This record gives sequence, structure tokens and C-alpha cells, in this order.
Amino acid sequence: MLKSAPSGLSLIWLLISQVRSAVQLQESLPVSIRRLRVDDIDQVVAIEKEAFSPLWVSSSFKRDLNNKRANYLVACFDEGVSSEEILAEIDSDRSAQEEEPRPPRLWSRMLGRFGFSSNDEPDNVDDVFNIAGYVSVWYQGEEAHITEIAVKETLRGRGVGELLLIGSLKAAIEYGSKVMTLEARVSNFIAHRLYQKYSFKSVGIRKAYYSDNREDAVIMTTTPIDTPEYETLFTGLQSTYESRWGRMDIEEY
Repeated sequence: MLKSAPSGLSLIWLLISQVRSAVQLQESLPVSIRRLRVDDIDQVVAIEKEAFSPLWVSSSFKRDLNNKRANYLVACFDEGVSSEEILAEIDSDRSAQEEEPRPPRLWSRMLGRFGFSSNDEPDNVDDVFNIAGYVSVWYQGEEAHITEIAVKETLRGRGVGELLLIGSLKAAIEYGSKVMTLEARVSNFIAHRLYQKYSFKSVGIRKAYYSDNREDAVIMTTTPIDTPEYETLFTGLQSTYESRWGRMDIEEY
């Protein structure tokens, strides 16, 4: 027996649901870029181990905190935003693709502010955190080198990595660097596309660079970042980022 075709109203509701899910997935996290502080280090080390490997030799964050040739930036949640709230939003986004649409999260927040309960609370909550990701940059002559860039696994896909990249580029330009370089896993095509957008190009391979699986790394270098041409490109990319994610907060770099 053939199933009847969906009614016009059902189709419209389905389209609205899909659009709402897409919009939610594009919503940014409430984070700002600022310099690393001593009390951030434990969270940053945890993200580092999660992103690279438990066997990864950790960077000397505390020792290099005041090193003028090193620059550590973090993506920090706005004051008043809890880890429970963030994880609930992410859980809501994931389930929205499989379930009926939930009430808008901003409405749920407003109810919470007035003491009413919300159904968006997660079943399991990670340890309390307020750092979403970090980037470490070393300045060597006219070159700024990103040694690490990582985002907490549960928070990936929300523009945090790109915001950290923007912050590091801003810092490098202000420092007077002429180019920025980094290494990326050969298999990390998502990262490659992001870096290429900001004018990074593949210039070589480091064999067996990653200790966890002996994977090769692609060496990537920007075109000169101290030129009017790059300034125009970079300004446009920042505008595009802000249009897509709704905010671009960089407090200090």
C-alpha cells in the first residue's frame, strides 16, 4: 500500500525544522579571545592531551607565560556562562536533527533566569570549564609559527578554531611578522581548507611528525601578511566570520 504524500503544511513544517536546525548549528559559542592566564593552564593542558595524545609532550605554558617570543591565546567563555549551559546547548543542537524542534535556547535561558526549569539540562556534565580552546604562537625572526591550535572536542565545529586563528594572525601582524607558518596532519582536510582560506599554502612535508601514529605533517605558510593585499583579504575574512557566526570578540592578543 502506497503512503500518502505529505500535505503542504507538513512540508512547510519540515522545511522550517531543517532551517532551524541549520541555524542552530551555525550559532557561535559565547567566547572571546584573550591571553593565557596562570589559572587557565590546567584546562589548556587537558585540551592539549585530548587533541594530540596522552603521550604528547606538553608545552611549557607556565614557564613561557612571560616569554616575549611566545604568545598563548585562549578562547574563554563569557562571564556568567556555565559549562552545564554550554553542554546543554550542544546536546540540544545534536538532538534537534533527530527530534522535533525544541523551544529556542534564548527563551530557555530567559525562563531559567526567572527561576523556571528547563528541559535542556544535560544528563552528564564534564568537569567545570571555561576555556574552549587555545593557540600557541612563537615568533622567530620575521616568522610567526603556530606550534599548537586545539579546541575542546565537544565544542568543535562552532567557529572557535577559526577565531583563534584570526586572533593569532592579528597578534603576528601587530608583532611585525611577515609570514605565519604551521604544521597540520596530512589527513586533516578540514583544517587544510580553513588555513587555505587565510592564504596558507603547502610548502613541504615533515615525515612521521606526530608521535601518536607517526603520521606525516603538511608544512603550511602564508603569503606575506604585512602587505595591503593581505590586509584587504584579512579584513574581508573577518567580516565574513562575523556575518556567519554573529560575533567576533577578541579582547587582547
